[in-house]
Amino acid sequence: MNIVNENNVIFEPIKLAPDYEFNLPEHLEEVLIAVEPGINLNGIFFDNPASESLLIYFQGNAKNLQNWLDNHNMSMEWNHSILVVDYRGFGKSDGVLGGQSQMYSDAEKIYEYAKSLGYDDDQISFYGYSMGSAMATYLASKVKAKALVLESAYSSIAEIGIFGDKAPSYKLDNKEIVKSVNIPTLVIHGDLDDIITPDHAHRIYNNLSTRDKELIMLAGGGHGDLRSRPEYKEIITGFFNRI
Repeated sequence: MNIVNENNVIFEPIKLAPDYEFNLPEHLEEVLIAVEPGINLNGIFFDNPASESLLIYFQGNAKNLQNWLDNHNMSMEWNHSILVVDYRGFGKSDGVLGGQSQMYSDAEKIYEYAKSLGYDDDQISFYGYSMGSAMATYLASKVKAKALVLESAYSSIAEIGIFGDKAPSYKLDNKEIVKSVNIPTLVIHGDLDDIITPDHAHRIYNNLSTRDKELIMLAGGGHGDLRSRPEYKEIITGFFNRI
């Protein structure tokens, strides 16, 4: 299977025209992050005037930043500034996704950009939702940071039933990488998630090297609907307030 076919198996990007204009509330701005010559990733930076902390938010496998603005904007209530970036080929980002190593490399460039904004290691946390859990976990294993949150995360791509071994260029083996994660970590999952089943969360949690870890399994929660739960915000903010 070639990389185009693999991408079609696990990603569902929606492209946006280069002149597409996001309707950005106050304190949000578009950014461009160069990941290699001629390839820029499009992102949004929420500069929260009430916070000195930054959350790098890695999205799921579908749509683009407009979806984040429409459906994930509750993260702006978590007392952080936020940097969220479209993957290659998503939204207004350039290029085409080319496998695990490239995604990890792009994550490193996003982290370097965050550092260039003036944040120290102990002010930066990583948040990975679904597909984004791989980039968040990878960075947490490689650089100094404050904390890691994994929502609806998978232990590896091959262990997701709907994907199986159809995308070998994207191993994204989170359960192995978390063996090198030593920062406070929250794993949150729905116990009725039938896309990334709860056993993924348990494998990740059990393999986490850090002793400061929490696993919260939301009763009745599925995939992509946890944010609608009344306790969701309290779980996230409570974790960050504790560490």
